[in-house]
Amino acid sequence: MTTNLKGILLRIKQGDRLAFRSLYDTYAPSLFDLGFKLLQDTAAAEELVQDCFVRVWANRLDLREDQEIWPLIYVMAKRLCFNQLRHARVARKYLVQIEHELVNDVEQRLDIRELESHLEHSIENLPDQQKRALRLSRLEGYSHQQIAVEMGISPNTVKNHITQALKNLRKTLPQADYNYLITCSLPMAALVEYLVH
Repeated sequence: MTTNLKGILLRIKQGDRLAFRSLYDTYAPSLFDLGFKLLQDTAAAEELVQDCFVRVWANRLDLREDQEIWPLIYVMAKRLCFNQLRHARVARKYLVQIEHELVNDVEQRLDIRELESHLEHSIENLPDQQKRALRLSRLEGYSHQQIAVEMGISPNTVKNHITQALKNLRKTLPQADYNYLITCSLPMAALVEYLVH
């Protein structure tokens, strides 16, 4: 180590900003090159240089005049680069996972809408009495007795209309589709649950 560098380190320990600037001017280009080589990004390499020198200044009282400064800065820079690369890899993995979940969520929502639309269409195609009895029972929560009063028919006829409506709906929806709808939080899920039981 040159006498000049020993003097610079001593002055840096004493808080001399001009000495620190001299150290920065000497080693910043080499640190930038190292950072760019490892990170492949100009902004990240510039930030690395700043981080290293901020740490040197913050820990200046721990500097030893008999110790080479370049190996210290070099090791610090490599560690910061590797930490940044590790964090970037974790972040990429997390982003890929989030993207996958979003794609699955969108696909699931499209499937749900399609199935719900198919179910609504199937209900609309039921005979009027079956459709009305089914809606009152499964969507409105009416009892057979309440439906009978509402529709002006016997509770046994209500039961027959609902039973026949469910049979007709089962024919229009494949097993996998209405099982899938049951697991979804849909307004139609309560109705679909009855289709499989």
